Amino acid sequence: MLAKNLAKSALLLSFCCLPLATQASSVEVKADHKLAAQQEKFSPAQLKEDLQSLRAFIDATHPDISFSASPTQLEQAYAAISASLTQPMTANQFWHQAGKLNPLFNDAHWSVNLPQDQTDMQQLIKKTGGVFPLEVHIRPDGELTVLALAGGADTPWRGATIESINGVLAPLVGRQLLALRHGDNPLNRANLLGPSFQLYYASVFGAPAEFKLQLKQNDNISEVTLPASQTAAVIGKTSEKFADNFSYGVLDHNTAYLKLGTFSWPDEQEIGTFTKDAFTQIQQSGAKTLVIDIRENRGGNDSAWIDHVMPYLADRPFRVGSWNKKKVIASRATATEPAGLVIESEFKTWYQPQLNNPLRFTGKVVVLTGRRTYSSAVQFSNVMQDFDFATLAGEAAYARARSTGGIQFFTLPHSQLNIIVPRFWSARPKGGFTEQLQTPDWLMPDDVTAPNALIQAVLARSGAR
Repeated sequence: MLAKNLAKSALLLSFCCLPLATQASSVEVKADHKLAAQQEKFSPAQLKEDLQSLRAFIDATHPDISFSASPTQLEQAYAAISASLTQPMTANQFWHQAGKLNPLFNDAHWSVNLPQDQTDMQQLIKKTGGVFPLEVHIRPDGELTVLALAGGADTPWRGATIESINGVLAPLVGRQLLALRHGDNPLNRANLLGPSFQLYYASVFGAPAEFKLQLKQNDNISEVTLPASQTAAVIGKTSEKFADNFSYGVLDHNTAYLKLGTFSWPDEQEIGTFTKDAFTQIQQSGAKTLVIDIRENRGGNDSAWIDHVMPYLADRPFRVGSWNKKKVIASRATATEPAGLVIESEFKTWYQPQLNNPLRFTGKVVVLTGRRTYSSAVQFSNVMQDFDFATLAGEAAYARARSTGGIQFFTLPHSQLNIIVPRFWSARPKGGFTEQLQTPDWLMPDDVTAPNALIQAVLARSGAR
């Protein structure tokens, strides 16, 4: 009902000639008084200690900084950040400086983040009174596309381009937020920012009571005013409900559909029960093609798919990688592997197929990869592609095929910024250089406003083949 009322009230606004939005190359960041009044400030000396702690943690954890980042660029960034620490700052303000490292890391497993208590969206809404009212998709150039009302409810503006937000050009807003986002590359960073847009916007631009938006749809520009939302975004975030992440269905008499939305689940046996039931139904259906959708799968534990998916798909031995490089961290150090030691080694564990599994699927498999496929889901995709278990289908190459892992967490002592750093990288089973992206076999459009369109396109192509 709220979604309908918001849509109705906004549509009643008159369409008119709109004022020019701010076109400056950057927007001055203004502190949000509703948050700033509640936040402690830290001295320049404390902030510089935190910056040094950040560097020390990276040095003690990451096996090879040059794997994804330029050591020279990082040194320059460290110096610039240190030089900016001349006045007391809140943790949020410090993140606006330290967060500039994130794009330089070029890795979605490596990041500088706001304190955990500041990333709780319900607490943020309670403190500020509300957040940005729309769910959006963002492109690397900063362009914003409306996906839904906050919380996922449909809206007549679905697919519209946001031209401006409170008088500021929307692409300029998007680019400023992207300058603080981590990810493998510009496209990956943009895809990861969308689900976190509310948080980033509130951190950088504050939390106004209402948002005056210019929206462009079908070449028509309208002015819409929406109140701040009491609801957090849901699109692109892993649901706590099992059924939202895992589902089975029949696309036609010849094709089955399996959604694997995450490999991070507290009870992996629940995944096992689900896949056994799903492959039983697939066998009973007589399907000759299976579409596995991992477009929203941001990863988790390899065991989730090695133990509970591959027994139904593999017809030959496989391994999850070919070569890896790791740094021994203090908590894993031994007499023979002291802390700080960097070790390169070959993957020698091979998993055997269960050829006698009565539920093993022997037809064609197509795996849908997408904007948020990452981490263990990339490993799964690598295995499916490298061992010819499946054809990968998707719109683009979004993430690095040679991925990092074993992420470690550290909280800076003063500001409490949350630091994440990987302790190893691993090459895909067939090998491949560092910057190689995971590229689908079938490059096909994947409309961000119509996710079922790719499924239908794959269904048509599979039938044709």
